[in-house]
Amino acid sequence: MAFAPKKYQIFRKKFNNLDFSHVNTLKMVRSSYLADSSFEATNMENIKVRHSTFRKINLKKCILIRSRFAHSALEQCNFEYSNLSQNSFFRTALRRTNLQCTSFRNSTFNECNLVNADLRWANLEGAAFVKSNLSKVNFCNSNMTNVKFMKCNLKGAKYNIHTILPFNQDHASGLGMVFVH
Repeated sequence: MAFAPKKYQIFRKKFNNLDFSHVNTLKMVRSSYLADSSFEATNMENIKVRHSTFRKINLKKCILIRSRFAHSALEQCNFEYSNLSQNSFFRTALRRTNLQCTSFRNSTFNECNLVNADLRWANLEGAAFVKSNLSKVNFCNSNMTNVKFMKCNLKGAKYNIHTILPFNQDHASGLGMVFVH
């Protein structure tokens, strides 16, 4: 008889300079601070992150689908080539975070702060942003098909000829978005 691996929780912990790469049994992070550590190539499906801070964490090539983030900060992290599809972000900060080539298909962002986030080549298809700050985000080459923006700040957000916008360029300009060559 096969047994399922035990799922671990991180609660009220502070970690620095750790390598959690290829650990696939994490299910919850709550009231914790993690900095300068690595979770590269980790599968953390259905994880719950609450009241926690991730600062300068390497989360490259991670699978974080169907996960929930609330009242947390994921700042200056590297999520390159990760899959964050079908996630829910509530009052979560992703400022100055590298989200290049990351998938956020059908994810929701409610009252989130993504100022200066790098979303080049990201797949945002079907995502919804509500009351979120997306100023100075780089959307160049991103797929924004069927993305919904409700009461969001997009001033200074960049896009280019290869960005698939959910609206026309005149509407993007009216929202304060900037076309770059």
